[in-house]
Amino acid sequence: MALGARRGIVPAPGKRRMATIHDLVAYGKSGLRGMQTSQRDWSPFVAHFTTYSAMAGLRTAIRAGRTPAEIEKLLDEADAVSAETSAKIAASKKLLASSPSKKDDVPRCVCFSECSLPGLLGHCERYGRFGWVFRKTDIYGLGGRPCFYVSSDEYAEVAKRGRGESVDTPAGRLFGLANVYTPPKQGRVQDYTHEREWRLFGDLDLGTAPPELILAPSRFIADLRRTFGDAPHYIPLDLLHEWGL
Repeated sequence: MALGARRGIVPAPGKRRMATIHDLVAYGKSGLRGMQTSQRDWSPFVAHFTTYSAMAGLRTAIRAGRTPAEIEKLLDEADAVSAETSAKIAASKKLLASSPSKKDDVPRCVCFSECSLPGLLGHCERYGRFGWVFRKTDIYGLGGRPCFYVSSDEYAEVAKRGRGESVDTPAGRLFGLANVYTPPKQGRVQDYTHEREWRLFGDLDLGTAPPELILAPSRFIADLRRTFGDAPHYIPLDLLHEWGL
């Protein structure tokens, strides 16, 4: 009988896939740790990427018929802009909040994704390739919460109650965390569920919550290390793509 099964945590072999050693060690510490270890699409981290605006030309590159050489140039330019933003983050020691939708009066917040690493590699190609990674529990402790997805009618009801209210109130927070979900054949498609978004209302002070990891293109890692020191771990995105994640 498996170690986890004796403790009543992991089903015995034959009732689920055979646990790896990592699974068994994690389950021995807690059920939550074990599930996050064995369920590969569930991350204990959230990540914020910068800079969305710099990636505009790349998001439309295929539709615009850009050549591979043109796409590479656009990517280099976008990375340079994101590197400048990272330098400003280092100087201010803050991730600055902004409204995800000013036209809807959504409160200012810092947005994160709790995607697993392979999902983040696709996510960063839309939002910028410099990522700041935090423990989900730390962001929750500061007031960050996962977003939720509702129909247009349900969103209208949430907005009626919470738009304009302070995010210190339940109604204001619920409005700030709500997103419209519209599947195919139900109207104009709107589906951001893959982002697994979290929002923290207000700026994030990196002195209060230092990042555990920084994701960036390989050629910028040395500069980031000189700026932020060795406390965060650094993950070169190019290497992960080359590796096949």
